[in-house]
Amino acid sequence: MSADDRMALYLELLLSRNAGAGLTAFRDRQEVLRKGIAPSLQGEPFLPRGATVLDVGSGGGIPSLPLAIHRPDLGFVLCEPSGAKAQFLREAVGLLGVSAQVRCTTVEEELSRGGTYGAVTVRGVRLRRGLLKRLAKALEPGGSLLVWTGGDREALYAAWLRALGADVRRIDIPEAGIALLAATVPRGTVAPGDRDPHL
Repeated sequence: MSADDRMALYLELLLSRNAGAGLTAFRDRQEVLRKGIAPSLQGEPFLPRGATVLDVGSGGGIPSLPLAIHRPDLGFVLCEPSGAKAQFLREAVGLLGVSAQVRCTTVEEELSRGGTYGAVTVRGVRLRRGLLKRLAKALEPGGSLLVWTGGDREALYAAWLRALGADVRRIDIPEAGIALLAATVPRGTVAPGDRDPHL
């Protein structure tokens, strides 16, 4: 099955299950394409080749599944605490034939396993500063932390990332009303004056 066929199948699956499972806020095909899939693919250039990618709060699979379809060299860990959404993701992963593991757990529990990742992707999850720092520390050297966000949270997240010593690039996505913050974060960096080892 080609990438285009997989994307069409993913769209069909998402739209057919969305109303019942509350997978996304998108209402129709054009909205999914414009506000979901196209913004997801903006992150593709920032994902290291062959990386394992942790997707935080995967929900209906945005941005992880479009990226997995376009980048078969990547392996994804889809972290989703909702049982219904995790079940949808397992079905989608199986039908699409992409390289992804679905874990029905919180991101905090996933991070407690102690694994490292070549990249982390986040969309639709309200981040705390401590969680953002834990995600940065879970990156392998040279890894990327990608956050799709908007409004007041955008400036806040960018400031937190820069406080970690991150190089942050902003990609405006006007059709979706959001931006992508693409950060390269030195692994284990602690902001000056931060003495709390649990953050």
